[in-house]
Amino acid sequence: MDTVKLSSKGQIVIPKSLRDDMHLPPGTEFVINATATGLTLTPKTLFPKTSIKEVRGFLAKQGRVLSDDADIDTIIKARLRAQDDASKE
Repeated sequence: MDTVKLSSKGQIVIPKSLRDDMHLPPGTEFVINATATGLTLTPKTLFPKTSIKEVRGFLAKQGRVLSDDADIDTIIKARLRAQDDASKE
């Protein structure tokens, strides 16, 4: 277990072994949260949240009909309803 010290500027250094193990390059941004037992640092996601419309066709095969957000929402709701109905039987 590594220990670190808080600097007078409120900074800490993540030990190199941990940075290497977790593949954290310089400039990685973190989300910090207070918990009941201390603080947690979680690397921010590298990719911003995107909609289906933004990545539509990225993995499409020729001749395949592409779905939009509304179609996918309808399919998900139908499957959830079917699972819910099945669990009531």
